[in-house]
Amino acid sequence: MDAIVFHSDLGEASLKIIGVTAEDDGIYTCIAANDMGSVSSSASLRVLGPGNDGIMVIWKDNFDSLYSEVAELGRGRFSVVKKCDQKGTKRAVATKFVNKKLMKRDQVTHELGVMQNLQHPQLIGLLDTFETSTNYILVLEMCVDHNV
Repeated sequence: MDAIVFHSDLGEASLKIIGVTAEDDGIYTCIAANDMGSVSSSASLRVLGPGNDGIMVIWKDNFDSLYSEVAELGRGRFSVVKKCDQKGTKRAVATKFVNKKLMKRDQVTHELGVMQNLQHPQLIGLLDTFETSTNYILVLEMCVDHNV
């Protein structure tokens, strides 16, 4: 397992864990410290084996501790898309809540695989994945219309 830290111009940092295996399942704690003190946050990392199409997805369970819902943006047959703010940074993201009763994990994993294969500057990107008792949650970049 390897970790990559990304820093943004907004002063935020994100940690991307790569090369995980099912044995890496567990609760991880991230500690940020400076001269003024420290703060920590824990998250459960759930690593499943590759799906039928060979795609590995890491489902985390701490969505509510990282994001707050702002408004509903749209609704489809299997999901609801909401605007959410990342707590602390207030970064706006689009979150797709896929109902577990209406869509199987393999179907959601397939959609994630399509998104990974279609990476392009003109397309929104996948930022994170979470799972609750009722939903799979896909955290996506917020689409901005530059023509408005």
